[in-house]
Amino acid sequence: MRAADPLAGIGRGEAGTPPRVPRDAAGGISVDRSLGRVSRGPALAGVFTLTFVLLTGCSGDQARPTATASATAASARGCLPAGDPAASVHGGFGIGQTQVTFVDHSRPTGAAPDRDLAGKPDRTIPVVVSYPIIPAADAAPAAPAIAGAASAPGRFPLVVLSHGVTSDGTVAANVIAAPLVRQGYVVATPTFPLSSGPGGTIFDLPNQPADVSFVITSLSAWSTTAGTPLAGHLQASCLAIAGHSLGAATTLAAAYLSCCRDPRVKAVVSMAGVIAAFKGTFAGNPPTPLLILHGDQDQTVPLDKSAEMFRTLRGPRYFLTLRGAGHSTMFFEQAGQTLDQSVTAFLDAYLKGDFSALHALPGDVRRSGVATYQAAS
Repeated sequence: MRAADPLAGIGRGEAGTPPRVPRDAAGGISVDRSLGRVSRGPALAGVFTLTFVLLTGCSGDQARPTATASATAASARGCLPAGDPAASVHGGFGIGQTQVTFVDHSRPTGAAPDRDLAGKPDRTIPVVVSYPIIPAADAAPAAPAIAGAASAPGRFPLVVLSHGVTSDGTVAANVIAAPLVRQGYVVATPTFPLSSGPGGTIFDLPNQPADVSFVITSLSAWSTTAGTPLAGHLQASCLAIAGHSLGAATTLAAAYLSCCRDPRVKAVVSMAGVIAAFKGTFAGNPPTPLLILHGDQDQTVPLDKSAEMFRTLRGPRYFLTLRGAGHSTMFFEQAGQTLDQSVTAFLDAYLKGDFSALHALPGDVRRSGVATYQAAS
């Protein structure tokens, strides 16, 4: 159940009103003893205005919307090990949470003089890792995360979720990722070096898709290390990437842009996003399944940007327009519930091989009255 306050934990909304900033869901994110903390900062993408050269249009085949899921989605493509307990359990998990910091020594971080940040020869990326646990018998359904708790049995799919400008991985973990974790997904939320926190910039976007790929590689290795909470519990090859706002632009580039495509990605979720061809092209993109969500009252990233995405990219894609939802309020109230349901149905189909909820989604959305649904292949 999403919070009633539509701006709690999200940062500045479209109207620019400073909201309350909540505590971490765990009352303080756990820290690997040898690693540092994620710095806190205001959250999700209140000032994402990609009204500059990054918004160059992209050519591609136009798709005709259809009322039902494409025939491509008819066959199961589950990527979990056969018979794994995580594949058959839907919902009811609690949340464990830890943090790890990865340093990419092969790429530099540019300077940000307006923030008094000097350039660095590497890119340091703290990551909050949220994962399913077996909850206590008396735990509330929306109980806060437990730092360092033991993982639930089984091997879980991985979702790497990218935050918007001025947000960070901690906020993305606690606002966006938590419902997915409760449904049986490990969600990693990196904090990008220059787009996070007060004064975060959109101009580091061209470097962020490689950050996502680096996190995937690093987390895959980290999760096999004895003593980590996910040792033996992460199916890193069963991978989706997702993002909100600037994080969605990052995600789309990492999945589809010719300069930055990561072939390991099996499903993509864009929330209030835009295709930004900063280098290369989206033409001839790999047909990786895509779920698009956007509020029709978004005053930060126009709804038309998601409509363009739906028309331009190829492959199975699903487009939900959330009625009355704004750039940040899409995560709360009825819009947030529909968003959670849709993302879970999509990931269950393309990562766990269970298409039942995705096939039922058009009818569920129609009955909800809070969104419209389109699909194409």
